[in-house]
Amino acid sequence: MALPHQLRQQLLGQCGSAIVVSDDRQAYRFCRQIAFHHYENFPVVSLALGEMRDDIAAIYAFARLADDIADEWDAPTEAKLAALDMLDSWLDSPLLHHPIGRAVASTIERNRLPRETFRRLLRAFRYDAAFVPFETERLLEDYCSNSAAPIGELLLRLAGRWSEQSASLSDAFCAGLQVLNFWQDISNDWQRGRVTAPLEWLGSDSPPLWDELLANPRQRFVLAQRYDEMVTRLLASGTALAELLPRGRLRLQVRVTWTTAHVIWHRCRQRGVNFEVQPRLRWIDIGRILGALVFR
Repeated sequence: MALPHQLRQQLLGQCGSAIVVSDDRQAYRFCRQIAFHHYENFPVVSLALGEMRDDIAAIYAFARLADDIADEWDAPTEAKLAALDMLDSWLDSPLLHHPIGRAVASTIERNRLPRETFRRLLRAFRYDAAFVPFETERLLEDYCSNSAAPIGELLLRLAGRWSEQSASLSDAFCAGLQVLNFWQDISNDWQRGRVTAPLEWLGSDSPPLWDELLANPRQRFVLAQRYDEMVTRLLASGTALAELLPRGRLRLQVRVTWTTAHVIWHRCRQRGVNFEVQPRLRWIDIGRILGALVFR
């Protein structure tokens, strides 16, 4: 779900009614509005995270704006890259009148978060802005190490739980969530020219057109199998990560995220090669997710 066009333009300073804040309280309130009103299958902001909520909302709003620039903004690649460079500059020279710029700067300073982790996120969004298909599965995993892993790292750092052991588990788990999201959204992505399946899975130097893929059940079977194998390997780290964390809000959040992912994973498996079906969470899944948490 993209940011409204006018809001994106305001945040990028491309219209006369730019959004201006004068203190951290206003900045964080703005970021919370973006975070809590945006649908995601794998929520990165939760009421369960209590005192971390504002910092996570700031990180989420920063990532949401960068993602919108790369994937949703109807602008030339050069303009997208320039806008992402502007977000990069906020990390060293905070834009204190800008709600997201101010909130992110405050979160980084107060929690002593590494700016390089934010820059890894921006590297992934630059790749998205000038997207070319991944040639190999390894390149897909490298992309995940920038697009997904930094979110897990920042969350664990905020909670004071970042370590060599948690880093390895978190990176794999976040990569699994990213690959599962690609599998879930294969139809929408492919039809807009964004083929996220590695070309080595397709046995080709270039991806087929969407209609050609639909007409090739063997190729769709291979894709479904390879996505499933990759997700199975990576998502397993979510359980181990939850067990590594002490009982509390962060452990609950990891379990909620893993259980939610498992529902989508099951739906993708049920869909099989019928890629035109879009797996989504349903109201009935709320009970399943809560039930899984109670009995774990």
